[in-house]
Formats: sequence, C-alpha cells, structure tokens
Amino acid sequence: MYCNKSQLINCLVKSFLIGGLAGLLVSVPVMAQKKGVLEEVIVTAQKREQSLSSVGISITAFSGEQVHEFGFTNTVDITEMTPGLNYTVPNAEGSQINFFLRGVGLNDYEDVNENPVGAYFDEVYRGAMGGLDLQLFDMERIEVLRGPQGTLYGRNTTGGLINFISRKPTDKFTGYGELSGGSYDQIKFEGAVSGPLVPDKLLGRLSIATNNASGYTKNRFPGVGDFNETNSVAARGQLLWKPADNVQILTKLHWSRNHGQVGAWQHQTSVATDGGDNRRTVGPTEDLFGAGAGNDAFGYSDTDGDPHAGDYNRNGKVKVKADGASANLSWDLNDNLTLVNIGAYDHTDRWQAEDTDAGPNPFIEPTFNAKTKQYTEELRLHGNYDKWRWVTGFYYYNQKVDGHYTLDLSNLGFVYFNANFNQDTESWALFGQSEYDLTPNWTFIAGLRYTEETKNIDYRNVDTTGLYEAATLGLIPPAAFGLTVPPPITPERPTPDSAFVFNRQSVGDLAVQDHNNISGKVELDWKPSDDLLVYASFSRGKKSAGFNTGFMDETYIFASNTVNTIPFGQETLDAYEIGFKSTVMDDKVRLNGAAFYYDYKHFQTFRFELLNAIIFNTNARVYGGELELQASPWEGWDFMLGLSLLDAIAKDIPAAASGVPHNRNMVAAPDVTFNGLARYEWPIFGGTGAIQFKFHYQDKTYYDVQNYDNAKENGYVIGDIRAQWTSPDEHWQVAAFANNVWDEEYITYTFDFAIFGFNQVAYGKPRWVGGNVRYSW
Repeated sequence: MYCNKSQLINCLVKSFLIGGLAGLLVSVPVMAQKKGVLEEVIVTAQKREQSLSSVGISITAFSGEQVHEFGFTNTVDITEMTPGLNYTVPNAEGSQINFFLRGVGLNDYEDVNENPVGAYFDEVYRGAMGGLDLQLFDMERIEVLRGPQGTLYGRNTTGGLINFISRKPTDKFTGYGELSGGSYDQIKFEGAVSGPLVPDKLLGRLSIATNNASGYTKNRFPGVGDFNETNSVAARGQLLWKPADNVQILTKLHWSRNHGQVGAWQHQTSVATDGGDNRRTVGPTEDLFGAGAGNDAFGYSDTDGDPHAGDYNRNGKVKVKADGASANLSWDLNDNLTLVNIGAYDHTDRWQAEDTDAGPNPFIEPTFNAKTKQYTEELRLHGNYDKWRWVTGFYYYNQKVDGHYTLDLSNLGFVYFNANFNQDTESWALFGQSEYDLTPNWTFIAGLRYTEETKNIDYRNVDTTGLYEAATLGLIPPAAFGLTVPPPITPERPTPDSAFVFNRQSVGDLAVQDHNNISGKVELDWKPSDDLLVYASFSRGKKSAGFNTGFMDETYIFASNTVNTIPFGQETLDAYEIGFKSTVMDDKVRLNGAAFYYDYKHFQTFRFELLNAIIFNTNARVYGGELELQASPWEGWDFMLGLSLLDAIAKDIPAAASGVPHNRNMVAAPDVTFNGLARYEWPIFGGTGAIQFKFHYQDKTYYDVQNYDNAKENGYVIGDIRAQWTSPDEHWQVAAFANNVWDEEYITYTFDFAIFGFNQVAYGKPRWVGGNVRYSW
C-alpha cells in the first residue's frame, strides 16, 4: 500500500483493520451457530446444479442475497470481492467495460472487438463491450469462472467468463421493492413482482430498476453541467411456460438505458522522456511547450489538485441502449437425457461525445457511435448414466457492427475525420465435455471444441475539411507535413479526401478473417473425503482474429497506418492449473485455492499512438494463484477473505519511440489484490440487526502496456460499511451505508496524449453515503 507522509495515519488505520481481521480469522475458536450470509452457493458452472466445493474449476460465486447485502449495484462492483478480477474504462465510467481475469483482457475502446473474458446473462453471451455497464437487480446469483471456457459454453473465451443469472418466475406470488437515497442527490429504486398467471402452467416475473444521481465531478466551465452523473433505467420481463411435466420454455425480454455526463478526465500536464519511450508529469514552473509555465501544448493546466473537478467545455454525454429477447427450451427426453435450446437476439446502441483535451478549449473532440446487433443459437444435449455425465452442443453466433466515429481537430486548423465501418461476424462451433467416475474418489473430465469463424470489414475514413484534398492535389506544399511528395492516390486512398479505405475492393482478402481452430480441456479430480476436492487440469482457449478501426490514416499527415497492421491474429492460451476445495469444522470454514501457469501465444494487446488505437499480437506468460476463505466461527459472525497473487508479463512490446522490444507488466494485472469482509448479526428490537465492513486492496496497477511512469495507480484500499435492521417477519429491511469511507483518491484509468502535452487520468468515486428501505413478500 503506497503512503506518503500526509497519508501515514490513514494507512496505519487501514493496515490495522486489515491485519486485525486476518489475525482474527486464523485464531478464533469455532462455536455452534446458524448459517449466515456466506452459506455456500449452488452453481451451474458445468451446466448442472452443484455445490461450489464439488466443481474442479476456480470459481467465485455470489448468491442473490449476497449481491444485495454486499451492496453490488452494477456489473463492475463484483470486482471488489473477486480475487483476480479487474476492469478498465477506456471511454470513462458508464461506457465501454473491459473485464480482466488473471491479467487476461483487452484494453480497447473500439466497438468491433470482443473481450476475452466473456459476459453471459441468463446463459446468453453478449459480445458488445459498450453494453456491459449495467445495473444489477433481482439477481439469483453471479458466477465468475477463471481460465478458458469453451467445452461447455457457446462462445469460446481465453480469460474466463462471468455468469449473471437473474431470478426466475415463481409458482407463488412474491416480490419486493427497495428505495435508496444517497450522496449527490442519488435516488435509486429496484423491485420485482412474480407469480402464477395460469396455475401450474404459466408463470411470470417483471423486474425494474432506476438509478439517478447528480455529477460528482464539478465542472468549472460555465454553461456545461457537472460530470459523472447517472441516469439509468432497466426492465426485465420473463414468462415460464410448462406445457407438459417434462417441458418448460422460459422467454425473456430485457431493456436498459444509460444516459449520463461522463468522460471527466483529469488533466495532467506531461511530457515524453527517455527519447520518447517514457512519460513524466511537467512541473508547475516548467515551460516545455512554449505555452506558459506548467501548461500543455494548448496553454492549459489543471492546478487545483482536486481529482473531482475540472474545466470541460464540451458536454461529455454517453447514451447506451441495450435490449433483446431470448427463449430457453428445456425438454427432459427421459430420465437420462435433456435437450436444451436457447435462441437470442441482442441489440446495443452506443453514442458518446468526449472532451478529450480535458480542458476549456474545443481542440480534440471525438464522437463514437455504434450499433451492434447479435443473434445466437445454442443447442445442447445433456446425458447422465450412472458414472458417466456428458454435454454436447452446437453454437451459432452472428454479429453485425455499424460504426460511425468522428474526430474534430478543426479548431487546431487541422482535420475533421469522418470514419464509417461495418463489420460482420459469423461463427459456428461444436463442443462437448464428458465426466467419468473412474472410482468413487477419482473422476476424469475431457472436453473438445471445434470452431469456424468468418469476419468481414468495410472501413472508410475521410477528411471533410478539404485539407487532405489540397495536400494530395499539391495545393499545400508537402514540406508543411514533413513530406517530400504529396500523398499519392492508392487503392487504400481512392479519392483525394480519403485517409484510409480498407475493404475487399481496396485490399482484397486482408479485409476477411476466415479461421478455424480446435480447443479443449482435460482434468482429473480426486475426492479423498466429502470435505476435500483436489483437481489438476490443462485447458486451451482460443480467441478469434479481428481488425483495428478508430481513425486510421496512411498518408503520413496524421498517422502512418499500413494495410498489414489493420488485421490482427487469433490468440491461444494454454492454461495449467491445480487447485483444491475444502470444508472443515463441520462446514463452518471453507478454504479454496488454485495455482496456475498460462502460456499465452499471440496475445492480443493494445497500444495507443497519436490518436490511433492499435491492437497487435505478441506473446505473454502469466502465473499466480488465488485463495478464498469463508468462515462462520461464532453465532451471528461471518468472515470472508480473498487473495490473488499474479505475475503477468507481456513480451516484446515495442517501445513508443525507439521501437526497441521490452517485456512489460500486463494492463490491469496488479501483483496483489486482497479483499475481506466481516459481518455480525444479532437480535434487536424483535428483529435482526447486522453490521458489515468490507474492504478491497489493489496493488500497483498499470493502465498502459508501455508501463509509463504516469500510467499507473500505486495502490489503494477502499473500505465500505453497512448497517441494517430486518423486521421479525423479514418483510421490512432498513439499512444505511458508507462506501469509500476514507474518501480514498485512486486512479482507475489513464490515457496518454504526451504529443499534446497532457495525460488523461480517471479517478474512482469519492465517499458515498446513503440508506435504503426494502419491503418484500
């Protein structure tokens, strides 16, 4: 934990709390008690209901009650209590979400690409990263599976996957409503109603959620509102039809809208060092750009030291709409065979305007707009014969992305880029996994997957200011751009105003990715007793190839893209893992652990050059492990600890200026993360009182694969407190909470613009206090 002198007392307090909690967990005696909020979660990681301790996969799982009690209100909140899981926000809070698991993730903001950590909602994969920042409400459970997952799940993943599973319709009339209020004028509501529409035949459930709050980042620029506000609403409707005793069909409609004032980057004046291969912060008396002491190249610096205030001339709006429908058929053909078919359609529409220069001048103003449509079909057959259990399936995936990005640099007397692109992806796969009990104590598991995928892109970027046309026609001397001759007309620049055209007509088969691959898994489980499972596994994951988009240009006026740098190849991850699941002391203490080694070939990673996003392939190696401890040692007491140790190195990363290859720490892959929770329940006022403290520690974390000195967070601790009272009949609950109780200032992302003399820095939320009232029946 990084502490300067002014933070010393604060750090000592935090260290005492963390150390005291850890010491308590290893020293307390075990006493008779009832199960608390940490009762073991039943998971479906292997496509059937199992206790968490009987699955030979590294999993963190949360029940719906835990999601509520732990205060998770958004899809990213689970990272606080999941060892090895992190996320980045390259377009700021409320927009693109990139999950990283054990260091595996893609630090990208382009809408055409998918994350190697898959997100599933009620068994349906969602590929659009712009549609993953969602409210969590009316949840049944959440499962986080580490490592490649392709032999049981529709879309192949290398890093792992997250299952978000909502509550289903019930055969009794039930429901709840919860109203919350908090800092920054927050008003939040969620609720659900469920019950039979036709007894024993048709059940329904309707769930809704809203969340509104004022911006917590003060904007000093007149006429433009504060930033980092929240304006979200979501709804989910489900019908469960049981036409026969052995058949059920679950249909679902979902809709969400997220509008907000986002992208409040903190402005940090910075400059390139070490021949352009590193970055440092510019001091307040340095005039390195001839624009005033401490200023960037545009003559601006933010000197107030407040991470939640700035001067933003542009409305940084984000508007994300996500909706879709699915139908899940489950048919028990006999006592041993079940047929499952899941068809789904999802649509995500993202529009975002950003104040990139993070200052009062209208100099760098990009706008991102993309519509993503996705169709999926999954057919599975499940078998169970005595010692043998198996699943085999077929998966079809079709995704279309229509994007329109603009980049306005006209106030600098430069370009206005207008980039349009269309990408079509079609994929199908056959997959299966088999488990066989060799003896009562030994189980062998093997799985295989075959995938074929075709991806086509049509990309066009033009300059609408007339600058490129004039330069191409020789009306502007080439020397004005550092060129010796005017930019030529080529197949990739068919018109004078073109910056880049990349499609079948201009580059041929380079605009097509057509691949097939085989991945799989073998595992051996040993269960010497009912209280211990030991497993060892090897699995291979594959992630499909893709294309760079953004603002590409081959003229050397703005950038120097070449046709060969637009496509990037498949990545392959070979994962070796050993682990254990254990329960001791009459199931009052559970300890799970895993150690792993990843051999990562053609790892897809991201670098940022000028104003250009570039994904390229290199190699990496990752090793580490996790420990998770849950204990309920005394009546009313619950404890949780989670630890992740990680060494994640990307190899042969070319330095920004010299191009010399170096090994670098992978993005969003801290060496250590540590989380914990202590909770006490007791009878009071005829009902039940509870007080809970949880914390999350994150070690030094880089947000740029170049590992610049100013592209990292040095480490922090976030602590949350919650107190609540539940009525005797458990219908009413009243709670108060304080999140980030120490008001920690911590970095969640950075973006380098040293060419213009500044660095974008995003900070996490400040202290947030509030309360809620909940009624359920």
